[in-house]
Amino acid sequence: MFESARLRDRDTATAEERLWRAVIARTLEEWVRGPLRYRRVAEQYLFDDNSDFLAVCSSAGMDPGNLRKRLQSIRARGMQKAVDHLPARRQKKSDVPPNKIFEQTALSV
Repeated sequence: MFESARLRDRDTATAEERLWRAVIARTLEEWVRGPLRYRRVAEQYLFDDNSDFLAVCSSAGMDPGNLRKRLQSIRARGMQKAVDHLPARRQKKSDVPPNKIFEQTALSV
């Protein structure tokens, strides 16, 4: 996934741009498949940091607004998939209307 992006611009990017792109690629890898702590730190950096993220993207020759927009789209799809895979919520007694609780109690006695 990230390898194709690196290969495409390898010939035209300066050494400094390649270095900063590697920093962004590493952060993306941690966000996608790192340990939970690293995923949280990477997500905070990618979506909430407004100083270092902008500087790194600028140094990498990337548009930070465009990158964030694409990452937000990926995150939204991932969240939707996670919600779709959740098991159906079981009904708790507190969710059952009081008259139904009485009926269930009366029937079980």
